[in-house]
Amino acid sequence: MSGAEKKIKKIKVGRVEDVQENQAVGVEVEGISLLIVKKDGKIYVFEDRCSHQEMPISENYDLEGGKLICMWHGAEFDLETGKNLSMPAPAPIKKFETEINNGEIFVIIEE
Repeated sequence: MSGAEKKIKKIKVGRVEDVQENQAVGVEVEGISLLIVKKDGKIYVFEDRCSHQEMPISENYDLEGGKLICMWHGAEFDLETGKNLSMPAPAPIKKFETEINNGEIFVIIEE
């Protein structure tokens, strides 16, 4: 960037208590489809769109070890990074930086 500073926006996307262990929940916040995952007590937030055919992962998923699996066609993604681990996913899924404050889940978005 040419010296311009990026604006950071923090958006509330849900509450920790509303996501059960080993569950992924789809939410839409400010026009963005998000996938909130709780695995081993940790919260992860991704864009709710598989990089294979842009299907909503929240509607057909599995969690196995450290992987999020899109069950539409079997694409696997790393929970820590969103990196694609298997075909047919040609690219990672976007993972958002998260912050938990008083049980509320926030994502950090650069504008």
